[in-house]
Amino acid sequence: MHTEQEILFQRCRIGGMELKNRIVMAPMGNLADLDGGFSERQKAYYAARAKGGAALIASGSLFFTDRFGFSAAGMFCKPSHVGRLNEVADAVHRYDSKLALQFNLGGGRCGGTLSASEVPSVADPNVLCRAMTKEEIQHCVEQIGVSAALAKKGEADAILLHAYAGYLLDQFQSSQWNHRTDEYGGSLENRMRFTVELIQSVKAACGSRFPVIVKFSVTHGTKEGRQIEEGLAMCRILEKAGADAIQVDTGSFETQWNRCIPTVYEPEGYSLPAAKRVKETVKIPVLGQNKLLRPEMAVQAVTSGSCDLVALGHGLLAEPEWPNLVRQGRWEEIRPCIGCNQCLFSINNGKYFHCSVNPWLSHEEDPSYQLKKAGTPRNVLVVGGGPAGMEAAAAAAKAGHIVELWDREEKLGGNMTAAAAPSFKQDIARLIHYQEKQCELAGVKIQKGKEATVSAVLAAGADRVIVATGASAKLLPVEGREKSHVKTALDLLHGRAEAGDRVAVIGGGLVGCELALSLAEQGKQVTILEFLPDILSNGAEARNNQLAVRSLLRERKITVICGARLDRICDDHVEYLYQGKEESLSCDSVVFAVGFEPVQGLVEELRQAGLDPVAAGDARAARNIGTSIREGLFAALDLESD
Repeated sequence: MHTEQEILFQRCRIGGMELKNRIVMAPMGNLADLDGGFSERQKAYYAARAKGGAALIASGSLFFTDRFGFSAAGMFCKPSHVGRLNEVADAVHRYDSKLALQFNLGGGRCGGTLSASEVPSVADPNVLCRAMTKEEIQHCVEQIGVSAALAKKGEADAILLHAYAGYLLDQFQSSQWNHRTDEYGGSLENRMRFTVELIQSVKAACGSRFPVIVKFSVTHGTKEGRQIEEGLAMCRILEKAGADAIQVDTGSFETQWNRCIPTVYEPEGYSLPAAKRVKETVKIPVLGQNKLLRPEMAVQAVTSGSCDLVALGHGLLAEPEWPNLVRQGRWEEIRPCIGCNQCLFSINNGKYFHCSVNPWLSHEEDPSYQLKKAGTPRNVLVVGGGPAGMEAAAAAAKAGHIVELWDREEKLGGNMTAAAAPSFKQDIARLIHYQEKQCELAGVKIQKGKEATVSAVLAAGADRVIVATGASAKLLPVEGREKSHVKTALDLLHGRAEAGDRVAVIGGGLVGCELALSLAEQGKQVTILEFLPDILSNGAEARNNQLAVRSLLRERKITVICGARLDRICDDHVEYLYQGKEESLSCDSVVFAVGFEPVQGLVEELRQAGLDPVAAGDARAARNIGTSIREGLFAALDLESD
């Protein structure tokens, strides 16, 4: 173990609970049974992170009462839930880890029509939420004690109280949304009363040494929301009320959700300054979070005095073995989170957790996802060193096949190298390095600068050929597209071309927006022309990622014109139709970012030559990184069934 990382693996305490190290799995989502109780899938998911070395596993949100008709995405309030909790607790305890249940009261105005006061709903400002009655508040105070006692009976080790991000409990805590005139409104002490009573109810039911961790937003990051000084005053109230630790969050669902659930666009460790202020204010342990994914950042968070423990969220979805790999000094083997939030996007669309870089997420014990030693090792040729190709090559080699990987470029990564070009996308550069390292460790023979012609593939004599040749950029069929100052996003991001000082980006999807941000960072004057009524309209990006992109577009003063149909490209301007009128935009560079199409020529040629290649990733259809990696894995898994 490196000396500097030893601090992460010191034993520590939260209340009456001893932890084997300072690494916590932050609460995220649910994979519950239909009645909201823990499922077998959840047990495998939590057990994998406990086995990976996290000292404390926090569950996703669990409603501790069913009175208000909350969704059964996660529920813990009935004796029938206890047995399944105990199964999860046993699975976590097997690895000397502890389990905390996150108790939640829901989104309030952020997801329904119940709040601290009659305030507008986030979804529809014309709808006023109903204020909770005092009787309903007292029901919650009593019920959290009942549910906490059931949790203790099921051998959970702690309760984590969800009180952040502008959700229902935070609406009580915040003068922005709490306009009550009774004892639950007005002064800060009154606004904190509900939270304090919930903490005290858990303590009364489970004993003073049973830990209660409170996750809350020390600042909302907006002029109207909570400011840091009030947040610190709240910390003192929480400590006095009996909270055993505070998990520090920043931001709010409505305006800065990307500060609560971070994206690729936020800087590393951005909430640590707030956590440090909290640590300087209270004596109880402080949990720091938000993009502490690189071991260096996690170590620095503790050694700098910003926090006592580090809470990792998406980093442990991407790499369950993060703590063990850090402790063993195998940092290059940590599968990096790329901040895409496909995990959040998937559960918000009614699916199980998906992870772009970890196809095993939600399938930890699914037999169809497990690599088995090959009964008959095969000679496998993988053509293309992008995400699908590298995943296929590494997985096939780990299964015992003899694998060779060809790529016509002098470096691996495929179009991921273009995606990694902007300064804010270095997580993808780390993913490329990780995948190449996995290929090397698995014994894949890598040939860079190797063109895969049909004759070369036939001469290789492979038993199986996996083709992952990627995708090329589309162009619109408009007059002037052949001009020398017309490029594609891939041309610029791959470094094959440069843009002038005044750039028209055609297409306001994610690639077009990110390209525009990168060009503006270089001092270019950028305008996005988007045909659809709004940018990012394909519905494939998580809400917090969209919030971050839109915020950056405003900050960098990028002009966005939606509802614009490109008609003609001229030498020093483009002409487009906007609201029924012909308009002109002066520019010296035009860059297309209007999508991709698969490069399938080799697949067809190999089929005509009598081979039966397997296409994966973009070679099948234009894909995102996650789908490409998953298809690469499947191509390797299916070698045994051929």
